[in-house]
Order: sequence, then structure tokens, then C-alpha cells
Amino acid sequence: MRAVSPEQGDLLAALGFGEPSGDSFALTRKGAEFDDAWTVYRNEDAARALLRSSLVDLPPTQALIQGLHGRGSVALEGALHLLARLGHAEPDDVTAFRGFLKMLNEFAIVAYSVKLQTVRVTTEMPPPEVEAEVAVRIVQPERPYSNVRNLREVLRSCKDYIWWAEPHFGKKGFESLADEADVTKITEIRILSGPAQAGDAAKDYKRFQAEMKTLGITVEWRIVQTADRAWHDRFIVTRDKTWNVPPLNTIYKGDYSEFTRTQRPPFEDWWAKGAPLA
Repeated sequence: MRAVSPEQGDLLAALGFGEPSGDSFALTRKGAEFDDAWTVYRNEDAARALLRSSLVDLPPTQALIQGLHGRGSVALEGALHLLARLGHAEPDDVTAFRGFLKMLNEFAIVAYSVKLQTVRVTTEMPPPEVEAEVAVRIVQPERPYSNVRNLREVLRSCKDYIWWAEPHFGKKGFESLADEADVTKITEIRILSGPAQAGDAAKDYKRFQAEMKTLGITVEWRIVQTADRAWHDRFIVTRDKTWNVPPLNTIYKGDYSEFTRTQRPPFEDWWAKGAPLA
């Protein structure tokens, strides 16, 4: 346990190095590993590697990496606009954004030119085995393939079951589910939606349900009437993680949005209020 300032506490929590414990702050396992490397063993290389990894995992960093990947140098104002639009930066706080870029530049995550006021991503996109744990996946109009791939990667990372709460679930949802259905990873799919598109997708649902049954995966779709629905956002829930996901139409149209790791919602309570799709 140690006393830290609110600013230090926020930074430790964001990096995954610490968490609040009463009036003090407790180091996480990752935080203790960093503290040992830096303070006890004086191993600067190991400490910097841990810090760099944590910086890369930050949602604003991931939004920057994914948004600017493959684009070359971009004006600082454009990069700030991207992060601000996604809710990861204050649009008018250029000073704070420059400080953020300088920190990323120090760890070779981006190349930030103070003279030209440009930024270029220099770190690689995470490999598949790491990508499943990334906290943010962005959706952009100019990346129609990657937008749908993000959905498939989220579904592919699910274990034991896929529970999908989407008020306007429709036929498109079955395409990605069918692509990623793997009985060695999941044995149950639950879809929870409003009534809007259920009628049009009912035949596809029955076909999908029958096909999954032959694979050993049970599928059920329940409808919650608008007056009984206590949720607005969309969620994909599995054994050990939850994603707040964009609407299906947004993913396939490519409007600006993002997939975000979040806390587990009371899906079972919502499910209990639903009626099976006939």
C-alpha cells in the first residue's frame, strides 16, 4: 500500500500498474513487476519494456495506432480530431495531446515531429494472439474490411458462449456468427433484441439454429419489447470478457464508432424478460 496523488493514481490505474485500496493505492501484479525492475533491480530495459507495453495497451494509443495505421505522417490537428471524435481526447487541449505524443515518441510507438507538427505510427499492429485482448477497436468509413474483421475477431475471442444484446439484430449478424462458430470454443449462442427486424430474419434464424445444432452449438433468440428493455447500448458477453459494440448497421456501413472492453452487464436479468422468437 502506498499514498499517491490523484493524478498519479489515475496514471497507475490507466497503465494497469495499480488500483485503489481505501485511502491508498495497491500495486497490481504488473505494477509490482515494474516496481521491482525499476526500483529493486535497477533494470531500466525491463522496466521500459513493461511501460511501453502498457502505453501501447491504452485505449487512446490503440485508437491512434488503428486509426493512423498505414497512412504515413498526419498533421497533429488531424490526429487530435480523430481521437476527440472517438472520445479519447479533448479537442481543444492541444498541449495535453502534444505531451501524450512526446511520451509515445520516447517509446518508439509513434514518430512525432515537433518541427513539422506531424505524427506517424511506427509500432506494428498487434499479432492475432495479442489482438484479442486489445481494449479498443475502431470503426471508420474508409476501412470497410477491417470494421467487419473487428466484429469477427471479437466473436472469435469468445469462450464457452456468445451472448449478444443488440436492439436491432438482423440477418447480417448471422453471417459473422456462422463464420466464427467453433464448437471447440463455444457451445451456446444467445441473441437478445427488440422486435424491429426479428420478423425479416426469422427464417434465417431457423436455418442458422438448425445448422449450429448439427455442430453441437445451441442457439436461442429472445425478444424484449421496447417498454421492458432496460438497455440501449449493444453488448457481446462471453465467459471472461464483455465488449460494448457498435450497432450492426454502423459496423457494415462504416460510420465512426468503436468496440470497447467494458464491465459485464446484467445480461441474465435482461434475458429473463425476453420471449423466445417463434
